[in-house]
Amino acid sequence: KFLRPKGAVKDTKELEFLVALLQTTHNEAESFMDGSVDAKDVRAFLLSRYGIQLTETQVREVIFRGLAGGEGEDEEMDILEIVAILMIPMLVKVSDAILGSDSPDARLSSMDEDKKRLLPPSDIIEDVLQDILHDTTDGAYDVEHPPPLTPALLRQIFLEYDELELVRDDDLIQQMIDMASESSSSSMDDDDTLKDGESKSSPVLNVKAFAKALTMDTNLYNPENETRYSEVYNDVFPEGFEEGVKIGEETAGKSKTMNRAPSVVGETFQKITTFSHMDYTADNFVHVIHVVLVWLVVVFSYFFYMSPVSGVPKAEFLEDEADTFGTRVGFSVFGWTVTMLKLVIVGSTVSFLLALGNGLFQKSILEPIVGLASVVVLVFLPYYMPETNFVFNTNFSNATNVTDSSHNTTNATDDSAHEYFLYDFKELFDIMMIFGVLLVIVQLKNLVTIVFGTSDKLKKNPAFMMLENFLGSNVKRAYGSKQAAVYKINEMARNAYDLHKLDEKAAERKELKREVSIEATGGQNEGEGEKTGLGDKSSRAIALQKYNDLTDDSDEVGGVIWAWKEYISGNLGVTEGVWLPSRLIAANVILFFTIFVVLYICTMIFTGFIWGIEEFFDAAQLKEVIYNTDCFSEFDYNDCYFPFEEAAFYTGVAVCRDVSLSGPGCDDLFEEADPESTFGSAIGNMCDSFNAAFAPFEKQVGDLLGGASCPYVLDAAKKSVVDVLGAYNYSAEDSELFYNVCYRYTYMEDEDISKFNEWFDDDTYYPDITEETLADCGIVASIVSPETFVDSYQGREEAAFAGFQICMDLYKSLSPRPFCEEPFYFPTESIITYEKNRTDTEFCYSYLSLCVADQYNPSRGTCVIGEADGRYYRFGGAYENYPSINKTMNHYQIFVEPTEQSFLSLFPAQWMLTLTAAIGITSGLIAALATALVYVPSSIHTILKFRSGVIPSLKDPKFISYRKNLHNQTYMIGSMFWVRLCCLSLLYRGCC
Repeated sequence: KFLRPKGAVKDTKELEFLVALLQTTHNEAESFMDGSVDAKDVRAFLLSRYGIQLTETQVREVIFRGLAGGEGEDEEMDILEIVAILMIPMLVKVSDAILGSDSPDARLSSMDEDKKRLLPPSDIIEDVLQDILHDTTDGAYDVEHPPPLTPALLRQIFLEYDELELVRDDDLIQQMIDMASESSSSSMDDDDTLKDGESKSSPVLNVKAFAKALTMDTNLYNPENETRYSEVYNDVFPEGFEEGVKIGEETAGKSKTMNRAPSVVGETFQKITTFSHMDYTADNFVHVIHVVLVWLVVVFSYFFYMSPVSGVPKAEFLEDEADTFGTRVGFSVFGWTVTMLKLVIVGSTVSFLLALGNGLFQKSILEPIVGLASVVVLVFLPYYMPETNFVFNTNFSNATNVTDSSHNTTNATDDSAHEYFLYDFKELFDIMMIFGVLLVIVQLKNLVTIVFGTSDKLKKNPAFMMLENFLGSNVKRAYGSKQAAVYKINEMARNAYDLHKLDEKAAERKELKREVSIEATGGQNEGEGEKTGLGDKSSRAIALQKYNDLTDDSDEVGGVIWAWKEYISGNLGVTEGVWLPSRLIAANVILFFTIFVVLYICTMIFTGFIWGIEEFFDAAQLKEVIYNTDCFSEFDYNDCYFPFEEAAFYTGVAVCRDVSLSGPGCDDLFEEADPESTFGSAIGNMCDSFNAAFAPFEKQVGDLLGGASCPYVLDAAKKSVVDVLGAYNYSAEDSELFYNVCYRYTYMEDEDISKFNEWFDDDTYYPDITEETLADCGIVASIVSPETFVDSYQGREEAAFAGFQICMDLYKSLSPRPFCEEPFYFPTESIITYEKNRTDTEFCYSYLSLCVADQYNPSRGTCVIGEADGRYYRFGGAYENYPSINKTMNHYQIFVEPTEQSFLSLFPAQWMLTLTAAIGITSGLIAALATALVYVPSSIHTILKFRSGVIPSLKDPKFISYRKNLHNQTYMIGSMFWVRLCCLSLLYRGCC
């Protein structure tokens, strides 16, 4: 809250502020404080606000000639002339009431509420004339006894009010008398009283003559525009003037009081294109909500449709030894630079296209049509057609290939982090659809308005007004501003009017002066006491005394609640005429949206964190088999190897061959990973551990063939395959590949074939396995038979063939590669795997971890089980029936669990985490809302302080600096956005 002046003092300060704003070229303190507005100022205002292009000569001869009293090159409008201009609407309405034939009651009954609220003081012209006659004739005449209108009277009036130049202007005085003589209203009324020697037919200065003289040259002003639902521009140019307007004698102010026509008669002035739909300075928009929606789309597109930082993956440019801190900083700076360029170029383009149709001066239906098309292309298409390119990244299905915080990858980028963000919060995408639908509604309204127009009757319809209020119509705001202007001018007149009347304080002063005068003269002047008081002073003297008394009076206004209440109710617009910039409203709305989006994200992240902690601390045991239709997994205990079991040490995991996966979602639940950085020495050397899972079967082959290994047996088979298929022009590599695929297909179970065809239904690289495929592959697979090993293993052909089958089942290839050369995959979420020999109620289960897929049957692979979310020994169910698993869990209970529980006891309890997060999120929400809620009241209070002189304007040289640096306010809007953006980014990074 703040204290501001009252009455006429406040009005004076507001007039000074108005003049200070209009001066655009006065950059020296002396010329600025003079408070004069010249042709350059008016030209700049018309051009920037309405796009009306006038020359300075045209401004002087069309505008200043009638309003500033001249047309010279040095002609300017001072505060007094500006006040006279502002008083025209009020004087016209009072004059119409005086000169009209209707009775006051009849006129009042025909007015609507808006017009009644804007009624001026009805007696102001009569009372002003009374003061003029009192000051100039020493009480000899009054409004009931009007004086003759003579040159002497006019000169006396000019002298009384210090218009010395006009005293000797005989031509002007004669023109004024002639004009009054031609008017029947300037003759005496029946109620006027004659004085001795005066003729009733001679012109007199009565109320009607005075009213008509004040408003005779303002006959173009239409008071109906004050309550017309329109913008000021449309009041002056209802049809617009895209082709230019020719300046005629009437337009240039040619009248009987001017002897020559202005030199600019016959010239034209144009309206230039100002792209009003993007003019955030002049604020010439149709709907504020359109501006808000455009900015919301631009800002939230950054989160949902673009990568936060389009950094260049450094792996494409740098060797490992060049990956230093300096290079990381350099690439980070480069990434943010690219992002800024995207925001500047793409953001400007998007905002320009989406804002089309929102220009107040646009008349073409092409703009809203292009705007509608832009909404479809820029808002709806990225939502329904996921795409990843330089500008957009909306394909969040790729998020399944992005690691979470518990796993490491070698190629995680900012784009992949963005995809993971989208995957986690893809429901927030619906916000963009809401914005898009609202933009379509606004553009359709604009289109209908242009095609069909809006009648005055429709504009007063309650439903239409409700829609306009919802859309934040600028015409509605202009309508309120016009009413505020009339209201404030009426108040200014009343305040000035009250200055000339004796109030209680002035009456008390008058009485005291009379008593003091009587006391000082010993009662000799008692009869003349009245003449020594204020009663004999001119109205100007009374006004000056009362104005001086008012300078110490003030009233308290303001407050956050008051400002929001006045703004939402609309009172601020129709009484104070405060017009908040659309960009400020847009920025504030963005803040509110961002606050609640961040609140939602934080809540979701925290909920997931608590769920993960709960699962980490207390993993619930499954009571029955959960058949996941998206992805279901099985393992065979007999195909598992437990690292270091031979040393009676159990790491908590096992490596199992031939783990099966079934379900359409399995392929999307794995990401490529670095096995060494994931496990390290937890299970020993990764390659050795995986190879050890095959050692018992390698030994079985050696026992069959007297120490021969799988590579030796498979090499003999490969030579036979290459020889046979080479006869059909197959290369050695193609022959081996052909055989490997066909061998795998031939020995697949029906369940595996169904899963394979389901997984790769639309994949041309892996065609469906059909009966024909199996038949052809059966022929290829039969190439290797016991006869193949006649030369290598004479007499042991059958054993060699059996060993060959064991090796092919193990390695699925005639040329097996070490596991370190195979790609490893990690599940992006917990996948339960069950031992295949189970019932629905008695079963053993674990969790899948690192896997190597069977390259010819991706539905199977070799996997590490027993690890999930960074914890080992994750076996459950009836594991007692499986000796190695049982020993692993016994080892855990004896050696690992006590230490683990001791460590876990250091963590805060779940209720502590919940309470801390709730307090933090709530406090952050309150602080953020408090910050966002203060911007609008702060702007309102600053405006009111300038208007009331609490912050000096015209008399303060610093105001020149304020005015010249007005563009700096755009930085504040940007900082509001970027602070929220950085907070959101840091919060998300920190939580994840």
